[in-house]
Amino acid sequence: MSAVHSATYEAALLDRAATQVRARGRARRLSIALGRAVLLVAFLGAWGLASGRLVDRDFLSDPGAVLAALVELAASGRLWPHLGQTVGEVLAGYLIGVVLGIALTVLVAAVPAAHRVLRPFLIAFYSIPKIALAPLIIMWFGLGVAPKVILAAAFVFFVVFMNMVAGVYSVNPQLLAAMRVMGASPAVVLRKVTLPSSVPYLMTGLRLAVPEALIGAVVGEFISANQGLGYLVTSAAAQFNTAATMAAIAALLLIVVVMDFGLGFAERRLLRWRPGEGTTNHGGG
Repeated sequence: MSAVHSATYEAALLDRAATQVRARGRARRLSIALGRAVLLVAFLGAWGLASGRLVDRDFLSDPGAVLAALVELAASGRLWPHLGQTVGEVLAGYLIGVVLGIALTVLVAAVPAAHRVLRPFLIAFYSIPKIALAPLIIMWFGLGVAPKVILAAAFVFFVVFMNMVAGVYSVNPQLLAAMRVMGASPAVVLRKVTLPSSVPYLMTGLRLAVPEALIGAVVGEFISANQGLGYLVTSAAAQFNTAATMAAIAALLLIVVVMDFGLGFAERRLLRWRPGEGTTNHGGG
């Protein structure tokens, strides 16, 4: 009977502890959201006060004018084709870069010698500013969507690959040795230990790669495009329309925020097994 009471008492304690952990997690998320809101309001307030007082309004515009320009672009229908074009390029480049980064990481994890062979070439290519390659890529692949997607994929690939490779090499060597001693094949070690251990690093790379994908696509649109948010920014700037320029930039920021939020949500679901994952939120979502 005492054993039953003891088990019931332990279950109650565990339930209470879980409730407290969830409550702390909610309080922490609320405090983070509140801090972000305060920071955003302070930024917009400082911008509004500086516009027309410290800086010429024609050069800086103001939050109200930018919001009005964004609403006008959306209401007139001019925003949506540009937004759709850029979102399509970003998503396509992001997916291609992620797939290539993961595939090469799996190759490196499966064949360690591959990393030593590829390393100097990867570093050499990584050291080249991708923006400098943009005109060449446009010359090779034309003026359509392809060069923007390729630029976005190139930006994303290295972020994902470098982060995931760091995860592969962070695996405890003693754990790998123990798996081999127990007779695990290289494929089993790869599937059961190496790749799962690199998932947190992969999630970090996926989130860091979001703005990189946007940068790659927009750089291509800056150089040669007749549609897209990058084109909208340059065309509005050429007309000295600061409010419309800032509105297009705000739309670009919205893409990053939405994608980062989605990845943050996925990260919390995929990494629930990590200690404290239910109460921590690393950077977003």
